[in-house]
Amino acid sequence: MYIQIITIIACASTVFFTAACKKSPQEIMEKEMKLSGNAEVNVEIKKLKDSLGGVKEDFEKAQIYTKIANIQSEKGDAVSAINSSREAIKYQPNQYLSYYLLGKSYIGAGRYTEAVDELKTSISLKADYALSHFELGNAFYKMMKYREAEGEYRTAVKLDDALYQAHNNLGVISSMLGNTAEAVKEFEKVKKLAPELPTPYKNLGIIYDTKLKQAGPAIQNYRKYIQMKPDCAERPLVLFWIKELGG
Repeated sequence: MYIQIITIIACASTVFFTAACKKSPQEIMEKEMKLSGNAEVNVEIKKLKDSLGGVKEDFEKAQIYTKIANIQSEKGDAVSAINSSREAIKYQPNQYLSYYLLGKSYIGAGRYTEAVDELKTSISLKADYALSHFELGNAFYKMMKYREAEGEYRTAVKLDDALYQAHNNLGVISSMLGNTAEAVKEFEKVKKLAPELPTPYKNLGIIYDTKLKQAGPAIQNYRKYIQMKPDCAERPLVLFWIKELGG
C-alpha cells in the first residue's frame, strides 16, 4: 500500500506595476502590475526604496511600497512583503492590491487567520478581483476549511476562467470531498489552460488510479507527468505505480 498526494498549487503569480495617467489608481495598478523577469531583484528593491526620498504624495509612496511588497512576495520573502504591504496601507488604506499582497504574504508566513482577514478586506474593496478569492481559498485550505476553500476557488474561476491555479485547486478540493467527476473535469481544464504544466497529469493519474480504478488512463497520465518532469523527486515512485498497474 502506498500513499499518493494530489498536488495543490499554492499561489498565483502576481505582476509588477508602474505609474500611468488618465485612469483610476486601481485600474492603473491592476493593468500594469508585472514583474520583469530580467530585473535584478535586490537592485530593483533598493532603487525603489531610494526613490521614496523624493516622493511627497501619499498615493505615490503607497504605490512604491506595493511594488516592493510584490517583488518580495515573488521572491518568497514573506516577512519583508508583510512589512512593505503594511507601509503601503498606512499611506493609502483603500488599495485592494496592498491588502491582497498582505494576505498572500501572511499565507507564506503561516499566519492563516490574519491572511483571511486581509484578503476579505481586499475583496470588500474590489469584489471581482479573482486573485484575492484564490488566495483566500488557499488560506481556508491551509486551515482545513475545505468547503470555504471550494467556494472561494469557484468564485475565482467564475471571475477569471483562465486562472488555471484555481482550477487545479478546485480539482484537488473536489477529489477530497468525493466529487471525482468534477475533479477530473477541473484537471482536464488545467491541461488546456497550461499545457506546459506537469501537475494536472500527476493529479489525473492519481484520480484514475485510486478513485476510478482505470489503469489505462492512470498509466497514460503518470507517463506524461514523468516525461514532462523527468527530474522530479517522485520519479522512482511514479515508475513503481506504473509497474504496479501493469504498465
